[in-house]
Amino acid sequence: MEHSKFATSTDRAYRQLRDAILSGSLPTDRKVTETGLASMLGLSRTPVRAAIGRLLIEGLLQRRSGSGLWCVLPTPGEMQEIFDIRARLESYAAARAAERASAEQREAVKQSAERMSRHVAALAKRSDPDIARRIEEENAFFHRLILEAACAPRLERLLQSTVDVAFVSLTLQRYSLGQRVRSAGHHHDIAEAIALGMAEWAARTMEAHILAAAASFRNRYGVAAETPQDDKA
Repeated sequence: MEHSKFATSTDRAYRQLRDAILSGSLPTDRKVTETGLASMLGLSRTPVRAAIGRLLIEGLLQRRSGSGLWCVLPTPGEMQEIFDIRARLESYAAARAAERASAEQREAVKQSAERMSRHVAALAKRSDPDIARRIEEENAFFHRLILEAACAPRLERLLQSTVDVAFVSLTLQRYSLGQRVRSAGHHHDIAEAIALGMAEWAARTMEAHILAAAASFRNRYGVAAETPQDDKA
């Protein structure tokens, strides 16, 4: 029973701190302390300490040598770079998944896409943070399923070391309903391409999925798309 209470308090601390950082309530580059965060949340330091550990892994908190804990988020330039890397690596993962996924994995990807559509439809009827959180979790699960189906451990490690979990969460939280509907449609198309074993379709749809998110990000933050520069002798 005590373990259950601790887990619940830790989850609550994690969600509240994560939301505060992503929303800007705890500004980027603000120094924080375990005691101060516990006081802010009205919780003991033990679950807050566990939540801090999770946020350090996700990159929303950073422990700086000699100066304590700081709230951090990627810069707009870093975010755009993450999109570019995701578009290339995840489209390759989708193509490999179409070629290598087992029947069970293809079905799991399909079921995830269907759950995503149901969550988005539910959110359209009723604005609810819990539904939005389920969309976020399902999105992460969908992309993880594809990586597993790609059977490429090195690729999986590359993406895990490059794609900031917090950044993906931030992007999804800023989506309009129309953007969520479009994203769910991409999930369906990717799932169908993988189910049919059509590697090129899977790759192109995944690339479009990531680039659409990049375009939404640029529009929101006023970041111009980079254009290739000719090499000068």
